[in-house]
Amino acid sequence: MKLTRINILIMMSIIHCSSYAQKITKVNIIDKLNEKYKFTNDIKKYMVTYKFTAINPYQSHNYKHPEDKINGYGIYTIEIDRDEKEYFTHDRSQFPGNFVFEFKHFKNNKNAVSYDVNGVIRGKRLKQLKKDAFERQNKRAGEVLSFEKIADLLNGHKKGDDLKIKFDKNNALATITHTTNDNVINTYTFDIETLKLVTLKSTEDNSIVDYKNYIVKNGFEYAKVSVENFKKTMGISPSKFAIPYGYALPQSNQSISSEVNKIADNIYLINTNNNSRFILLKIIDNQIMVFGAPLSENVSEKIIDSIEKKFPMKTIKYVFVSHPHNDHIAGLVPYAKKGVAVIADDYTIEAIKNYPKFKETIKSFKFKTISNKERINGVRFYVLKNEHSLKQSFAYLEHEQIIYEGDFLEVPADNTIPTHISNVEKQFIEFVRSEKLNVKRIVQHHRNSNVTADVMNNYYNANAN
Repeated sequence: MKLTRINILIMMSIIHCSSYAQKITKVNIIDKLNEKYKFTNDIKKYMVTYKFTAINPYQSHNYKHPEDKINGYGIYTIEIDRDEKEYFTHDRSQFPGNFVFEFKHFKNNKNAVSYDVNGVIRGKRLKQLKKDAFERQNKRAGEVLSFEKIADLLNGHKKGDDLKIKFDKNNALATITHTTNDNVINTYTFDIETLKLVTLKSTEDNSIVDYKNYIVKNGFEYAKVSVENFKKTMGISPSKFAIPYGYALPQSNQSISSEVNKIADNIYLINTNNNSRFILLKIIDNQIMVFGAPLSENVSEKIIDSIEKKFPMKTIKYVFVSHPHNDHIAGLVPYAKKGVAVIADDYTIEAIKNYPKFKETIKSFKFKTISNKERINGVRFYVLKNEHSLKQSFAYLEHEQIIYEGDFLEVPADNTIPTHISNVEKQFIEFVRSEKLNVKRIVQHHRNSNVTADVMNNYYNANAN
């Protein structure tokens, strides 16, 4: 299936007053493109800042309105120094509920690392980058800058790559098909009059990129909706290669197998995806209640297999999901096939029933609708309206004093205190306090399965202002 996206990236060229008086033909179009885009040969050091807004109903506050501004965006800055093979990148993504995930990563002659600016995801743990980190970011910048893609075409022509050129019947659009040495086929469509890139189709990722809404500013031509800033630089400031105090590489990066581990009487924990997701189990006589169905059918099939091997004489009766974001519900089908009832609030169930990937299987789903403060088998479910998802619920295991939550809390695995707290997290913590819930342990769906009440409160207090 082809992925069509509106490119919110940059289109840039030097503006010539009377550049193309000579008629453009199939014979001279490559020469004309070389003339128009020759400025790219001199761009070795530069910075680009661009904004990306994705429309995904199943990562939105309300799946019916993915276009709402509350649904977030990303702002990214890339600095490239091709002479020194150095780069610095600042990525800042904002999600519904004022979740802010912010990373800086760089490579110079000493280090190639990334770190979490606010400590929300990784805490104080540095991440060692691979040897090809510069090449990866250089390629990423090339995806951002359309003139870089045109440079690829022109460089391919110089190397003798196969090019096929066609003009439409009105001589308005030129299509140039470039087959690379890797047998990737890139199809460029240019406006013949201006030689602006209109679309780029690639078999590498089966995508179509549309370049629209050009404006001229300060002598450069941009795709209007995309770029916040672009400029040539003298290089990257050494200060940007500094590692903040307290950050360090983890002692071990060993993968962790998914095991069913007991954490309380009749309560078990499963980690999946190398401790990035956690599944909770509650045993009730010969039945099992599962909390969490993330990512994919394949992940859930492995989880179910682990459960059935650990408890061969017991049956999974329920699976709880907190809200209808796709990373939380995408693993539901294997449970539905086994007749397991999905526990969720009414909004989440409605969204699940309309999830496109469940179209062929939704008739096999069973549901148990929960309301706020409803109790099932010793588990109290709280359903809150919030900024992250129209409704989101969490489970409170009353006897064990354990909370299982989906996207209400983001404390990193090292239990260091992040320097940014989202609106949703504030609401959650204030609600837990107002309900006077005794909490020994919070199992986050993401990354941390053992957040204490003290850590939760310290997180809130540290970001109170």
